[in-house]
Amino acid sequence: MGRLIPAVIIGATLLASPARAQSPEASQAQDLTNCAGAVAALGGYDVLTFAGNESNEWGAVLARIMAAMNREPGVEGMTGRYAASAARGFWAERPRAEQEAQARSCRERFG
Repeated sequence: MGRLIPAVIIGATLLASPARAQSPEASQAQDLTNCAGAVAALGGYDVLTFAGNESNEWGAVLARIMAAMNREPGVEGMTGRYAASAARGFWAERPRAEQEAQARSCRERFG
């Protein structure tokens, strides 16, 4: 019992600590690949073979996100496409309303 009280106090302190904002210099790799996956799932695109020459709304958004991925260290080229493909698999299983909400958020953020 003597050790339980300090552990509870430390745990409560950690949980009550404010979350810090992400540094502007921080990598956006995870956000970009997640967004590429969400937009691809909504638009019915395969990110592994996506050429980027789509003219419709979601194709153009995906092209801009993929271009940003190619500039982001760690997710350039096929590495980013494989990560986005995994994210697409996740988003493809989500309800369409969730896909649309995420894709709209990504459009506002990245293009």
